Amino acid sequence: MKMIWAVIRSARVEPVTRALKGIGVTGCTVSRVRGYGEEWHIYEPLIHGGHHKLEIIVADDQADKVARDIAENAWTGMKGDGIVSVFDAGQIVKIRLEK
Repeated sequence: MKMIWAVIRSARVEPVTRALKGIGVTGCTVSRVRGYGEEWHIYEPLIHGGHHKLEIIVADDQADKVARDIAENAWTGMKGDGIVSVFDAGQIVKIRLEK
C-alpha cells in the first residue's frame, strides 16, 4: 500500500477530488493547512486563498496514476500550485475491524 500526500491550492480541491472519484479512489482525508515554501517571504494566505492537504491510501499499482491525476487537476501554472509525495504506507489497521 502507498500513502499519497499532497498539498494543493484550496480552489483546486473540488476538481482534484472529482477526478479521484472518477478513477475509483474511495476515500481521501482533506485538511486545511498553512505553511511556506520557496516563496517564504510572501506568506499571505488570505490573498492566495490558502492550501489544503490530501491524504490517500491506495494499492501500489494505483499510486502513479493517482499522483499524476492530482498533479494534473491541481495545476494552474503559478507558483504555489503545491506538491505531491508518494511513500510506503506500512501497516494499515482499520479501527472498526479491530477488537
